[in-house]
Amino acid sequence: MADTKISALSAASLAAMANEIPINEAGTTKKITLTQVSTLLAPFSIVPSGNFGLSAASGVQSAFPTTGDVWTFAANTAYFFEGFYDISTGSTTTKTIALAFAAAGGGSITSCKYFAIGQKVAINTTGTTQSSCAVDTNASTVILPTGTETRSWIHFKGILRMNAAGTITPQINFSANPGGTNTMNVNSYIRFTPIGSDTTNIAGPVG
Repeated sequence: MADTKISALSAASLAAMANEIPINEAGTTKKITLTQVSTLLAPFSIVPSGNFGLSAASGVQSAFPTTGDVWTFAANTAYFFEGFYDISTGSTTTKTIALAFAAAGGGSITSCKYFAIGQKVAINTTGTTQSSCAVDTNASTVILPTGTETRSWIHFKGILRMNAAGTITPQINFSANPGGTNTMNVNSYIRFTPIGSDTTNIAGPVG
């Protein structure tokens, strides 16, 4: 293919070239646009603007409504994640509350590690005892121990490294049926931010 003189290119062509970035993937160099880069690196999240009804049941269940409970993750990619759950349960049934992140759709996780803190305490009330847990699995793990309180919160942050592409569903798990009306309350949220490949050690101008 003959070389093209810069003078022969249109302004649109030059603009397109300026917005392309060469990357190396499996030994092959290709170009992606800045728009694609922005999409790949943009965080994704759900922040319900109203209460979401949770099931009156024990066992794992989706933490968010079907409009945002199953997220598609890329292969060989690492993600920071953070969330805050404000949970109301319908009775004083004794129970623990656990977190989980279910992989499906062919997705497999290289590693997962996060820390979580929480309390079983009424909203706008200062609690004196917090629970905390460092977790290195996506499987259901108890964060809040046995208690009878009807209002709880959990804040968590961590990193998830994906091997194969697939989906992740954020979940919660009551150890016993809470009974009554149960909700993930308004403005609870979770956010995932891609940071690079699943073997990423450094992101940014560090050296």
